[in-house]
Amino acid sequence: MDTVRRKLNILVAIDAVPDKLWERLQVMAQVRFATDGYEAYRALASEQFDVVFLDLNLRGIDSFELLRRTRAEELCMAVVLTSESPSFSYAQQGILYGVSAYLLRPLELSEVEDVIIKIESNSGPKDRRLTEAARQSADSLREKSAPGIFLHIGDELCSSLRSDVDRRIRFCDYYSAVVDIAFQQWPWLKLYHHREEYVAHYCMEEFDEEMVKNICLRNFQQMNRDIMELFPRSEGRSMDDILTYLLKSVDENVQQKDVAERYFITNSTLSARFQRNLGMSYREYMTAVKLQRGQYLLLHTDIKPEELAARLGYKDREYFSKLFLRRTGQTVWEYGRTKCDEYDM
Repeated sequence: MDTVRRKLNILVAIDAVPDKLWERLQVMAQVRFATDGYEAYRALASEQFDVVFLDLNLRGIDSFELLRRTRAEELCMAVVLTSESPSFSYAQQGILYGVSAYLLRPLELSEVEDVIIKIESNSGPKDRRLTEAARQSADSLREKSAPGIFLHIGDELCSSLRSDVDRRIRFCDYYSAVVDIAFQQWPWLKLYHHREEYVAHYCMEEFDEEMVKNICLRNFQQMNRDIMELFPRSEGRSMDDILTYLLKSVDENVQQKDVAERYFITNSTLSARFQRNLGMSYREYMTAVKLQRGQYLLLHTDIKPEELAARLGYKDREYFSKLFLRRTGQTVWEYGRTKCDEYDM
């Protein structure tokens, strides 16, 4: 008996007259429309869609804000951007968030069908193979050997593909999945780094296969260094639990004695564990963690530089400023202006 093919569930978010091709696609898909960003977000939050076609000129929630929410909340795995006018910068931003395609309107039935077929095929065994490969690389991020593992697994994953374009796309998908898995399995990571720090500009269309691999590797190496500083490999589960707790509780100014009591050990035992596993004291580790958190807060929140020391539990603002200068090469105020300079560009 033949298996009945399930229709894809598609959301089309556009505040203009929808393309007529959607009527012809009803044979292979169930299509629902949203006329603004808020309606699209509510639909995505309440119903499971296989793919969303997202217009770049939505009213209500900005299109890229909706895309960010869709990715952050895992509302839909496949997103296709559409626009009436070509824009490399829009395509670039779309790649940054891992969109499946960037199509110009008016849409052609053949290209929409091709995208749908590609999305369907990627949900099968090939996609599971990519996910497993990405998970192995993400698990290695606490090791110095991680970059070599990343390249080896990526090369094996792409070895069966014949064309340069297919290998390049596959490698990009693999790297993007590594980043996604890292942020999923270590939720505290978003307190110190943005996902975009590791995926920005890693897959431009004009780059050849080798350049794409090198850019992915460079960004992977940066993520490897960042994670090893915050969450280095330790002797066992108990130390991992302690580090995870500290990383999640950085804004609560947890004291060493409180941590020791929480895990039913003495202060001296806790100190010994830090020296044995990390080669540093509890205080040295927490200083590094808080300074990294401070960098994140200055770049990605509205906190004022003069408020940062107190926010991180330092009563002596001058002492904190010296620590910050030693780590970053900039004063707190200079570093805070970095965000303003980026926005002014």
